[in-house]
Amino acid sequence: MADLIVFEGIDGSGKTSLSRMFHDHLLASGIAAAWLREPTDSPLGDRIRRTAQENDAISIQEELELFLADRRWDVENNILPALCSGTTVVMDRYYYSNACYQGARGLDPEAILRANREFAPEPDLVFIIDVDVERALERIGRSRAAVARLFEKKDFLRKVRANYLALRGPNLTLIDGNPDLERVFAAVLRRYARNGAPTA
Repeated sequence: MADLIVFEGIDGSGKTSLSRMFHDHLLASGIAAAWLREPTDSPLGDRIRRTAQENDAISIQEELELFLADRRWDVENNILPALCSGTTVVMDRYYYSNACYQGARGLDPEAILRANREFAPEPDLVFIIDVDVERALERIGRSRAAVARLFEKKDFLRKVRANYLALRGPNLTLIDGNPDLERVFAAVLRRYARNGAPTA
């Protein structure tokens, strides 16, 4: 199968822009690639986003179950079909987000990872875009009209960031997301090349 490459980080880290830039880079290099995001654009994903924007808090178990159901749908309908067809998949968020965000709300991050790995393929490479919380919130304030009240709070994001920094694994690589986007993207490409980037 083709590679599964994931971009992770707290809100405001720049991971969405970087994942899109990386997808465009693969296409320009002649590599078949698909860009996906989680939560998905399915009714489940729409419900997750709506809940995050309209509520200050929901049941943590309800929140996790929504994410797991949305990811099962994504794996079955998007991720595995693309990988099996030889298409590299670039993800804006994956199950590490669940471990770090729901972990910051009190659940066990390792238990969340185990639950996801029962059905979701392991990524070949995960870029964790690390950025200072204050800088992330400043970026969010400049770029977003709607605030996801459930997730975009300073103390909460500090816990999420700490969870990301505690993740360990041979497929994980930490990227400093504080510089300007082009410099961060250059660091992503250097790390990708060291990982053995495929040729078209």
